[in-house]
Amino acid sequence: MVLREFKKHFNRGDLKAAIGVVSPGANGYYLMVKSHKWGVNSFLESDRKMQPRVFKTQQALLNAAKAIGFSYHSIDIQHL
Repeated sequence: MVLREFKKHFNRGDLKAAIGVVSPGANGYYLMVKSHKWGVNSFLESDRKMQPRVFKTQQALLNAAKAIGFSYHSIDIQHL
């Protein structure tokens, strides 16, 4: 899902958490969003490639989550 779609779902109250996930190659972070409504987790995708967007820094990841509507302190970063 792309950023503008996540913003709409956040405003409707469909989203419950944003999680930063270290990418498998450890070259950045993915933003995973959990929903209490859908029952699945979704990654923020790039507009062009429609693949999960890789953020090179934690700050860039936090800024994207904040743009959706999450507060900085509510975002968890995990190594999976």
